[in-house]
Order: sequence, then structure tokens, then C-alpha cells
Amino acid sequence: MFGFFRKKVNEESIKAFESAIKAIEVYIALSDWKKAKQASKEIIQKEKKALENYIQNTKDNQRTVNKVKKEFEEKENKVEKLLVKIDLLEKNYEENIKKERFKVRFETIKKEINNLIGQTRATEAMSILTSFYEQNKDEIIVINFYKKQKAIIQKVIDKKILKLEDRIKANAELEAMSLIGEKIDEKDIPKEEEKGFFGKIIEKLHFQSNLRKRIEEKKLLDEVNILIEEDSKVKKELAAKKLEKIHSGLVKELVYENMIGYELYGKILGADKISGDTFGIEENNENYLMFLGDATGHGVKAGFIISVFNKLFKTLKDKKITDIYFEINNQLKQTLESKNFITGALFEINKQNSSINYAGMGHEPIFIYRKKTGKVEKKVLGGLAAGIRIIKDISQIKIKNIDLEDGDILMIFSDGIVESKGLNGELYSIPRLERTFDIISRNETNLRKIYDLIIDDLKLFRGGTKFDDDASILMLKRSSEKDLVKKGDEILEEIREKEHLKKEELKRLEGETRKNLNKKLEAIRKEKETKRVITILEDLYYSGEILQLKQEAIRYIKEGFIDKKINFFLKKAIENENKYKIDQKNQKMQNKFSVLKGLYDKGDYDTVIKEIEYIILKDGNF
Repeated sequence: MFGFFRKKVNEESIKAFESAIKAIEVYIALSDWKKAKQASKEIIQKEKKALENYIQNTKDNQRTVNKVKKEFEEKENKVEKLLVKIDLLEKNYEENIKKERFKVRFETIKKEINNLIGQTRATEAMSILTSFYEQNKDEIIVINFYKKQKAIIQKVIDKKILKLEDRIKANAELEAMSLIGEKIDEKDIPKEEEKGFFGKIIEKLHFQSNLRKRIEEKKLLDEVNILIEEDSKVKKELAAKKLEKIHSGLVKELVYENMIGYELYGKILGADKISGDTFGIEENNENYLMFLGDATGHGVKAGFIISVFNKLFKTLKDKKITDIYFEINNQLKQTLESKNFITGALFEINKQNSSINYAGMGHEPIFIYRKKTGKVEKKVLGGLAAGIRIIKDISQIKIKNIDLEDGDILMIFSDGIVESKGLNGELYSIPRLERTFDIISRNETNLRKIYDLIIDDLKLFRGGTKFDDDASILMLKRSSEKDLVKKGDEILEEIREKEHLKKEELKRLEGETRKNLNKKLEAIRKEKETKRVITILEDLYYSGEILQLKQEAIRYIKEGFIDKKINFFLKKAIENENKYKIDQKNQKMQNKFSVLKGLYDKGDYDTVIKEIEYIILKDGNF
């Protein structure tokens, strides 16, 4: 910025003084101060040595010698002036460089601070500002910038602190921790919920996003259907790519944690990106609706059937199982080409009892492990594969029923499991799967682990070879622990008698799962104990035992009793304590003032001055 493109100067070519001076001027132009100074000193040394040699060896008269000496002095003087010029230019150059660097850094700091403020990272912004100020506190521009930015950042920090304080106050536990002096991490403070205008906008955007997704999925399915019908390799490849996009969003592992009365786990071990198997679960007010489907064939056509089946099932989730079966079958028949169909099963699981209605679609049998007997039952599903023919009369659909007792496990699977081949070409088979399921279920209750053990056995049977077909398993386990407790249940009466619960307290247990009863009961116990604690603190407050009130409130909070009223009593105790300290300090200051006034009246000014300086130094805390 402050120099030219550097070109090399050949020092050896400098023979005469003037050419040497020109070389130095080139160094100056290049801002190469070091070489310019070095060359200047070398010129003087050479000229001085030349003069000394001349004097020693000359036969010229004194007048000529004096003339040569004078020429040397002129040259020396010229070089010294040049050195002064170099020093001055170097100094100016360094100052300009420094100013330019400062200017660039200043702009960078400004941008960084503004960015941090914009990201509500005010503390970081203040840290950078303070550091920059400390490094450049002699610069007027920095001082002014510091004052202005500090005020802006402080406003942001104060605003943030107020928001945090409001959020802490809104949370009884955090407020309690703050009152007893516990450090609160900002990430532990609950964020304000989105509400109002912006909340509605966000909600609307989510809705529109989901709507666009559904429209896009329908469009893709329509395009795939058209492409499949075309007898073209290119178009079928295009259909495959579109289906891959749809199938990437389909469920491949199914867990339904909040299912009332049951545990559920399923997984599809896919052979390709486009799956020929599917399963899922939906729910309405009365029932859970579960399904597993296995489309004919592989690849694009099977994937298309699966996509249509999934879409239909989701749209029909509020209907009864008979209507769902009827609609899916007939719509698939109208949508699919002949010889394309899907086998599977639909299950309608009642939320209020352990009754399960099911309808088969020409699928493999289901297994039920009975915990009471320790044996596996095999049930043939029956029915006709969906999409084979139109069902004109809904009464033709046969709905069967299963009752599961606590610990019983229902398993449905796709043919990719039982038709898997071993190294010798033999099938894994339904009997082998039944035996494996039987042995594992007698020793394991966790559905995920049961699945893993079955798949491990299947992989061992296959000898590590790649699966030719999708292999799917879906399991449903009856779990009374997840049943909802209802009014009049025997367990509620037992709890009422044991815990001496009031009607309203007992009512709070209704609708809870048996698994969560103890947790809910513990919360009720805690609430009752908290009320007792509040009564104790209330008595201390009204009796004026403020010191004990503070001690007890802190102790109870540390023991885990959190309530706004406990916080209130602790705040009152702290306020009272602070007021007492202020009163004490004021009294002490008044006493000190009286002493100093006495000394002042006696003329002991030195002592008065020293005492006042000490008080100021200690900020009144003497």
C-alpha cells in the first residue's frame, strides 16, 4: 500500500557515488529502509577509505588534497542528510501503516460488536469492546466509541437481565434457587412460549409446510403411477427416483411410547431403498389402528403399492376397521394394475380394554405368546389380499377378535422373514420362526431385544448373505402397567385407605397409567407436606421470628420443597434482614458523625480528615 513493486538492485553495479545515491533513492521508493540505511553507511565507509588511500599514496600538492577532502565532506554531508530523510520517511511510513491497521481493525471490531448485539450476545460484545478499549485507551475516537457502544450494550444486557428475572420469578423452583444463592445456568431457565402474532405466523407456516408436503407427495404418486404404466426403462428409473423420495419419509422402525395398555415395537429390514413392506399405527378417540402390509413383487411397482396403502390408511384413521378394509381394498383395486396387490392385516385396538379386532388380507399367520402358559399360539388371518377384486358388500369382510392378557405378545411378520433362504437353499420357514419366537419370549420381555434376537438367528441361518426381500416384524405386548386407572378401580380404594386421600386427591389419580401411579402419588404426598411446611413458615412470619424464618425457609428449599409461598416468606425474611443491616449501618454512621463533630469542634481537623478518608475508602463499611 505504501511501497512500489520491489525490484532487485544490484549493489555490485554501484561504482560511482552518484549511482550509489540513485540506488539508495530506489530503496527509499521501495520503502526498503534497512537496505537504504545500510547502503548509505557503506557509501560513507567506501568514500572514507578511498580518501585515506588517496592521502597515503598521493603525490599531489596540499591544495589538491584539500580539494579532495572537501569533496569527501560534501559527499558525507549529503549522505547524512539522506539518512535523516530516511529516518523521517520510515517514521511516517510506520505511522501510516499503524493508522491503516488500526482503521481496518476498528472497522472489524465495530462489525463484530454489532453482529453480537444483533444476536443478543451482549456479554461477548461487552468483553470485546472492553478489551479493544484497554488496548487503545489513548485514542480519542476509541474513547468516544467505547462510551457510545457501552451504553447500547448495557441497555441490551439490562433488558436481558430483566427478562431472565421475570422468567425466574415465573418459575418457583428457579426463584427459590436464586433466593438461597444457588447459581442458575441460563440454559436451565425455561424460554418464553411463542405466542401472539408471531406465534400464529409460525403455526401457520408449519401448517402450510405440512400441506405442501402432502400435496407434493400426492403429485409424486400420480407421476409415478403414470410412469409405471409406460413401457420405458428410462421412465421406470425416473419413477424409482421419485418413489425413493417418498419412501425416505416412511417409517422403518416403529415405537409408540404413549400407547395405553400396550407396548409396541416394529422394524423393517429393507433390501432396497424402495420398500415393499410397510407398517404403522394411528389413533382416534376410541381405538389404536395398527397395520402391516407386504406388496407383491419388488422395486417400483411394490413401492408404489406401499405408498398408496400408507396414504389411504392415514386418511381413513377415524373410521372403523371394517370401513378401512373396505375402502383400502376397493381403492387399491381401482388404482393398481391387475396382478398387483398387497397382503397384510389391520388391527383395531380398544383403548378401554384388552380387546383387539383384526382383519386379515391373505397374509402370513400371526403368533401370540401367552405368558400364562408359556406357549405360542398360531392364528391364520384369512381374508383376501387387498386389490385382488372389488368388494361389493361390506358384510363380506370377516372381523375376528383376540384378547391379550398381561404379558402376552402378538407378532406379525412379512414373508421376507420366513422365505429367507439358508446357504443350502432351505427356507427359514414359519415353524422355525415360531420356535425361535417361543424360546426367546419365554426368556425375554423387552420387544426390541426379542426382535434383535430373532433377526440374529435369521442372519445366522442365512450365513451372513444379503437379504433378497424386505424382512419385517411388528410386535404388540399387553402391559397392564400402562392401563389407565378408572374411578372405582380396586387399586384406587387401596390407595385411598392407605394414604388417607381426600376425594379431590383421589380424583387426580384417575386417568393415570398404573405405571405412573407411584410418581403421581409421590407428588400428592409432596404437596401435602409442602402445605405443612408453609403453615410452619407462616407461624414464624406472623410471630416475628424472622431469623428463624429465613433459616427454615432455606432449609426446606434445599430439601426440595418448592412453592411460591415459601419463596414469599424467604423474600420477606431477606428484606427484613437487609432493612435491619441498613438501620444498623445508619446508626453506626450517626454515632461516628457525633464523634467527628466533637473532634471538629475541638479543632482536631487532621484526625477528622483521616477518619473521613477512611470511611470513604471503606464505602461506609468501617
